[in-house]
Amino acid sequence: MTVADDHLARVATVLDESDSEDRAWNPDHDLPDCAREALALFEALQPVIPIALKLGAGQAPGVGPDEDESWAASVAWARRHVLAQQARGIDHGLASDNLRLLDRIDALIRVWPDDWEDGVRRRVQELVDAAQRGREHGEELRQRPRRTEAEDRLSVGWLLRHPTDYWLRSALPEVSDPECRVLIEGQTAKLAPSYQRLTHLDSSGEDAVADIVCEIQVLRISPDWWKEPVSAAVTTPVKGDTPPGEQVGVRLVEHADATFNGTLVSLLAGERWRICARVLDDGTLVPLDGTRRLAVSGS
Repeated sequence: MTVADDHLARVATVLDESDSEDRAWNPDHDLPDCAREALALFEALQPVIPIALKLGAGQAPGVGPDEDESWAASVAWARRHVLAQQARGIDHGLASDNLRLLDRIDALIRVWPDDWEDGVRRRVQELVDAAQRGREHGEELRQRPRRTEAEDRLSVGWLLRHPTDYWLRSALPEVSDPECRVLIEGQTAKLAPSYQRLTHLDSSGEDAVADIVCEIQVLRISPDWWKEPVSAAVTTPVKGDTPPGEQVGVRLVEHADATFNGTLVSLLAGERWRICARVLDDGTLVPLDGTRRLAVSGS
């Protein structure tokens, strides 16, 4: 047990009650089986998504004491949640892979001199405190009259616009450790069939209400993606005036000045997508339901 795991165990009694009140994954019973499967996989991957985000941001364990304090706390936090999911019967074939990835990152973290372990405990406590504040804020939001049960559910359209493997694929270019790469690639391979089953669902209803329907190749994603649309090239027009080869801008957020509440679609450079979209006055595309990934980069 690492010093981070040990500190989490000491505060587990504070977390256990709030863990039981975590967001319930409550899929609509009208969802097709493939969407319920995709939602279950999305839930099972949740503990390691923050790890993938760190890797994708170019952070790596074993570089320096401050970085490793953060890594040690993040890995212990993620491991605790994977084990809690297993205890609740949430696995979906990903839990053991998640734990192997966390164990590998743990092995790359160095034990630094001086007060490094005290720093790790502080980082763990920061995560615990932030989680408690987040749960309190979430409870406040749930009490607002305008919030409905339906708003807490993820739709087929959302799952198609946000492939579960997005976080893993976005991390891969920055992962230098060969064993970590193999583990992450193994996870993406397990997720791929589920997304393919989703893409076979009928989207004719979404096509009918869209201004534009076309297949695109994602060219470039700006570092200022919340302000600058993603650059893409039309490969196949389906509906609307989008000739092949035309360059279009796909918006990840609808309004650059709005409060950020997640992206409309999760794109990576090199991917091919089928876009159902509304066209803004400046010609950029706002993805709607019916949007789906056709191929990952390099395929």
